[in-house]
This record gives sequence, C-alpha cells and structure tokens, in this order.
Amino acid sequence: MESTQGLPLEVRLSAYLDGQLPETEIDEIDDMIAKDDTVRKVFDRLKLGSDLGAKAFNDILNEPVPLRLVRGIKQAPSEPFGNGPSATTASLPEPANKNTGPTSYWPRALLASLALVVIGGGLGYVIGERQDSEPPQLGSGRTWIDEIADYHRIYSRQSAHLVEVPASERDHIVSWLTKTTGVTFNVPDLSDKNITFQGARLLVTGGKPTGQLLYKGEDGDVFAICFLKSEPVDEQTDMIDTMRDDIGLISWQRGNGSFVVVGPSADPDLEALAARVAATI
Repeated sequence: MESTQGLPLEVRLSAYLDGQLPETEIDEIDDMIAKDDTVRKVFDRLKLGSDLGAKAFNDILNEPVPLRLVRGIKQAPSEPFGNGPSATTASLPEPANKNTGPTSYWPRALLASLALVVIGGGLGYVIGERQDSEPPQLGSGRTWIDEIADYHRIYSRQSAHLVEVPASERDHIVSWLTKTTGVTFNVPDLSDKNITFQGARLLVTGGKPTGQLLYKGEDGDVFAICFLKSEPVDEQTDMIDTMRDDIGLISWQRGNGSFVVVGPSADPDLEALAARVAATI
C-alpha cells in the first residue's frame, strides 16, 4: 500500500477508513484521532458520510433497478472513473489527475455514492446532512454503536439464553439498570406492534455499564433497546440511522443518556419503532 505522508488530512483519513494505509501509518492515525479533537471531528464526519452512503447504496439496491446496472455498481473498481462518455458518467466531473495523486485512496463508498447521485438523486443531501449529535467515541474509530452491534449479533442467536433477567421481573430490571447505568428509563410496551418484551441484560461498552432491553417479534426477529450514561444535552437530539451489515441501529441522546434501538436492517418499520421508543422510554 502507498504512503499518504504529506497528503491532505481528509485524504489520509479516507484511506484509513478504506483500509488503504500501511501498518506504520495506521498507528500514527490512531494516535492522531485519540489526541487531536480537530482530527477526530474530521474523521467522524467522514465516517458518518461513509455509513450514510453505504445505507443509501443498499436502499437503492432494493428498488426495481435493472440487475445489470446493480451488478455494475456493486462491482465498481476503486480506481477513478475513466474519460469515456457514457449515460451514467457523462454528468460527473473529470478527475484532475486520473492516474496519480490521492484519488486512489478515496473509499469505494464515495465512488458508489457518485454513481448513485445519477441514479437515485438527492444522495448528496443525505451524505452532507449535519447531525446534531455524534455517538460517544471509544478510540480507534469505534463507537459504542459498533460494540452494541457486536453484542446484538451474538445474543440475538441465543434463543435459550437470550436474556439475563426475564421479563417477569420488570420492576427489578428497571431498578437494577437505573442504579447501575445512572440512566432513568421505562420499559416500553411494544405489544401492539406484536413485539414482546423478553427481559434484560447488563453490557459494558467503552468501559461504561450499558442497559439492554430485549424484545422478540412474532416472526422471531430480535430487537433491542440499549442505553448508557453520557454528557447531558438540553434537548433530545436528532436520530442517527446506522447499519452494520444486516443490523440496523437508530440512536439519539436525551438528558444524560445515549439510546439506540437495534433490529434487522431490512425492517422498514425500524425508524418508526425507534420514534415510539424515544417517546415512551
């Protein structure tokens, strides 16, 4: 892999996100993100844009697009678009340096997003949309959301051992997790959506105690509501929609707590479910 020494910060961080850095530079970027607030903010914005671009990419693939076009987008190489005019690239600007310079480091998500602007329209607005709140950082680019996704991937498959404390002990769950996490909450009733409360677990994310309420839909899908104590905010923040493979996560902050609703990324009602939880928890 080529060195990015001397290149602009955004290019180096994009290469870092895309796994295009040599090992010696990965440690350097890790250290910069951990110690420099400016670098961390730039990294968070790039990462958010990459996540939103990936989600928009997957959403577009669910539309009735010709299969050949879908394959072409998914298999697009990481090199810049060529000079030849075509129906899908004619409106895209030509790169200043096709074969040299930092373009080879831009992540595939950015190239895919450019193509999707032509196909779906409006993607630039989605990627450029500012969020009022960012999830707490855990170092090395990982957030508590990443750890929650890891936990959910494991526990959602444990049918016989899904929860630590069963739903029948609801009062104990509220008392226990409120005292342990420092976050006051209610257990949302989602039964009218055919989603039944199963119980709770205590997790640890970023060294902080984290509550996890687990639910199961009538088709067997597992949903979770997780929360931890964070820096207080005056008003509830906007919701941030994140995807980790087949797991969808919608997070927000309110008061002294950070919350996230977790479920199948393919569930079209996940955002509405998160809004319901935010209003009742």
